[in-house]
Amino acid sequence: MSLLGLPSELCIDILSYALYEHPNPSDVLCITPVFFTLGTRILHTNLRFRAVRQLALFGAAQEVSGTYKLACAPRTLSVILPGGTASSDVFLCLAGALRRCRAALDNRNEGKSSGDRVPLDTLQLCLHSHMRTNVQHIYDALVLADPRTFIWMGPDPPHHFSTAIVPAATHQLLLAISTWPNIAHLKLANLSFPSDPLSTGSRTLGPPLASTTPLLPALPTLRSLTLGQATLLPPGAIAAMLCPYIPGQEGMDALEEVRLIDAYSESIWGPRIRRSDIERAIVGLDATVRAEKEGLSRVKRIVRCEALTERLMGGDRVEDSTLLD
Repeated sequence: MSLLGLPSELCIDILSYALYEHPNPSDVLCITPVFFTLGTRILHTNLRFRAVRQLALFGAAQEVSGTYKLACAPRTLSVILPGGTASSDVFLCLAGALRRCRAALDNRNEGKSSGDRVPLDTLQLCLHSHMRTNVQHIYDALVLADPRTFIWMGPDPPHHFSTAIVPAATHQLLLAISTWPNIAHLKLANLSFPSDPLSTGSRTLGPPLASTTPLLPALPTLRSLTLGQATLLPPGAIAAMLCPYIPGQEGMDALEEVRLIDAYSESIWGPRIRRSDIERAIVGLDATVRAEKEGLSRVKRIVRCEALTERLMGGDRVEDSTLLD
């Protein structure tokens, strides 16, 4: 049987595998008009970029009739750079790609956009924040999206302790997250939180993360939060996010799970954060008796602290259980 004679569902599965594994996907698209029609929808539905140049070329193409016209509105967008290599303008390129996606939505009236944002099921990054990046570009790019799931991880193997998202980048990232109206799942790994005013990248963008400052503002749609290999994370920031005593945090009722995997309040040479650390921070918030009781109950119910990666020497050793109570 010819491949063209297969049911469309099977043909789409085969094409998806071929397109994303082929070093030159256009070779696959040129085989038949059917492959071109189905293939462009596959590629444009789930945009995947593995080089900054790809991202730049996609963003630079104009949304006009002909070859450069998007076949459909994107549902997912991922930027996964081998080794995490990134130029200093990677987030400028990401902003250009998102603006092209927004133009596709405007031209087709597909889906419901949130103002000038691009609605996405998933936005995924696997790259370093890059030391020469203007951190303001991180915020400027990410506020163009409206993801339901957002993932930013470092490119190093899981058994390596590394910081891919530096404190100044983390600050801009948290500012962008606070603007997302439909975010449901957050997974951030290999990041360090700002601990002093200079680490935010600008003295005018607000104070560093303090022990009584909620990690995130009230996000009514957020259901899960996972932080992995995080350093300089105050346990009190998690406590303040979960305690109903803090004004404005009443909108976090949808939050069902908070996972801290190899999270440290200081450097990786200190102890990992345990659930008891967050419980003590709840008590230290000077809340009412009722709010304190509700906060402690919520921490026990949804917070899970875990140890995943051991150091060869030194640091916090977890011998018996991966759960840290």
